This record gives sequence, structure tokens and C-alpha cells, in this order.
Amino acid sequence: MSLMEKKYRKLLKELLFVNSEWEYVKDAMKDAHADFELYYQKYCRDNNIPISELNSKNKDKLKKIFPEKKQKVDGDGLVKMDKPKAKYEKVDKTLQKMYRAIASKIHPDKFSNIEKTPDVLKKMEKFKEVTSSYDEKNWAKFLDICDKYDIIPNRYSKIMDLIQSEIIEVSKKIAHNKKAFSWRLQECDENDACKQAVIKDFLFQLFRYKA
Repeated sequence: MSLMEKKYRKLLKELLFVNSEWEYVKDAMKDAHADFELYYQKYCRDNNIPISELNSKNKDKLKKIFPEKKQKVDGDGLVKMDKPKAKYEKVDKTLQKMYRAIASKIHPDKFSNIEKTPDVLKKMEKFKEVTSSYDEKNWAKFLDICDKYDIIPNRYSKIMDLIQSEIIEVSKKIAHNKKAFSWRLQECDENDACKQAVIKDFLFQLFRYKA
């Protein structure tokens, strides 16, 4: 294994790790937001904090921080679902070659005239995954599947730059979410003094209210 290949595989492992961390953070934040709201409301009730008055006095500020999302409806009154915006940037030729290489190994057409064994079915399903990740430009998943089939870039520089950029962007998203008050409250576990400190900080940051 060449030095460049070792560096590439090391970077890929790092990308997969940060993506795994990001998936965990996103999933954890769903519960964290709900838990924060419950604790926040209880704290305000127990400590006679005039939350309705604070909300009323800071309507404009709250709208900027928590903008209301109006649902779009069609002519029949049905809610329109927002479709993710497609990414139109051109795919690097190295990635195109890697896609063609994995297609040559596991494209369903290769198995059209043979028995559909569990191994064959697994490869056909894996081709769907690699195609989906390629179309969605989910390079972490795409490169991970390629790696499992021993498909590596024929040129490393651009792919390694892409991986490094992805690592930086995903790391930023993780760091940003971990600064959220709901995440900080979750980190307190059962430490009520810690939780109260988070809520006090939230009230001050939001309303300049000292609890």
C-alpha cells in the first residue's frame, strides 16, 4: 500500500467518524429539544417567572430567533412538501471513474441470468445504495462502499481535498449544535444545579432576564 493510499484511507475513516458523530447529534437533538422545553416550562412555573409577559414584550425578537414556518398549500388545500434542492455542481472525473468501476462489479445487469443467491441480492441492494449516495453527493457513504469493494481513486489529490472539506463542514455543524441550550441541558444529566444554570443563562440570553 502506497503512502498516498494510507493517507486516503486514514482521511476516509476520519470522515466516516465525523459523519457518524453528526448522525448521533442530530438524533439526540430531537429528544433534547423536547426535554429542554419541558424543563424550561416547569422551571418558569416553579419560580414564578412571567414567561407570558416576557414573550409578549419580546415578540419581534422571538420572531427573528424562532421564525414561524408557514405551510404551503396547493389549489386543493393540500400541504405541499418541500423537496430538497438538487446540487448541480459537476462531479469530479475521479468520482465518475469510481462509480463506473463499482458498477462493473455489482450492477444488477451482471446478475440477470444467474441464480439470485443471498450474496447476489446483497450486491444488487448495495448497488442501489451506491447509486443513491452518488446522486445525492453523499461522498462519505459513496467512498465507504467503494472501499469495501477495493475501489480506490486513481488520483488522490482532489478526492482528499473533498474529504477534508467535508470533515471541516460536518465538524462545524456538530460544534454549532453542541452550543445549543438544549444540548447543554442534556449534558447536565441528573445534575439539577447544572440544569438550572442553563435555564438561567437561556433566560438572560433571550430576554436579558435574571432569574
